[in-house]
Amino acid sequence: MQNVDVIIPTHNCIFINEAIRSVLDQGYHNINIFVVDDGSTDNTREKVSFFLSSNPQNIHYIYQKQQGPAGARNTGIKKSAGEYIAFLDADDVWLPDKIEKQLKILSRDTDIGFVYCDNYFIDKKGKKIKDYIRKIKLVEGNILLDFFLDFFLITSGIVLKRSCLEKVGLFNKNLQVGEDFEFFLRLAKDFKARVVKEKLFLRRVWTESLSKKDYELNRNTDILTLQTFVQQNEDFRKQNSSLINFRISQLYTNLGYAYLSHKQKIKALQAFFEAEKCKPKTFKLKYLLLCLLPIFLTKTIQRIIHEKS
Repeated sequence: MQNVDVIIPTHNCIFINEAIRSVLDQGYHNINIFVVDDGSTDNTREKVSFFLSSNPQNIHYIYQKQQGPAGARNTGIKKSAGEYIAFLDADDVWLPDKIEKQLKILSRDTDIGFVYCDNYFIDKKGKKIKDYIRKIKLVEGNILLDFFLDFFLITSGIVLKRSCLEKVGLFNKNLQVGEDFEFFLRLAKDFKARVVKEKLFLRRVWTESLSKKDYELNRNTDILTLQTFVQQNEDFRKQNSSLINFRISQLYTNLGYAYLSHKQKIKALQAFFEAEKCKPKTFKLKYLLLCLLPIFLTKTIQRIIHEKS
């Protein structure tokens, strides 16, 4: 049986017990868990120690000064040695047959580098969110363009061959957020993918998660990540220039709406103009009106626009 090393970065995460338990409950048992405690100041060590006492051979606890998710994942990768690597965010939960189903595909298909899967969305209490708007795109093969246009790969859903890292490298620890999307762009550029078209893990969506805390940093990082990737991959730019412009324009437009929702109208207007620069003739009168009208009217117009779009 092949070794699968599971990297769980955590920082003061109240759900760490659920994450570890979901790995131990996997039907596939040849698994090592690397919990990288990224400078937690709560009782994370004690929580992990509970599992260590009964699974000393399979669970490894590593404490480090806080470096962020990218640095924590990189530490786990460097400490591990398994043929396959899987990632699990500390607030997510795997279903029992996740690794078994993904590894079955990954181990028999020599032409691919990684396998991903679909997921359920859950709230802070673990209840499934039935009407959550985010959908996972389920495509296979060369998925780079698909992923560029829609960041649908989720860290907790990925299992990859360790050999991929020799070409792709590690996570970019200079990124405070969005380090996963930047890594997946590099991964999808060099390796083909397969997908298990089933919901095999629970992705927790809650306001205190790192990805929800700073809307401005998140969106600007996504834009910069795509722009940098395009600059570094000239062939990709030449082949997909129109779609690239559309995507970056879309992200600037979303940033503009986010600024409006936080009552930052000048920044919103700047973002809408950046969207127009990426894809001329996309700027519409509605954006100018949204930035000039009083807040209570802005919200009403936004709602009407979304209902008609």
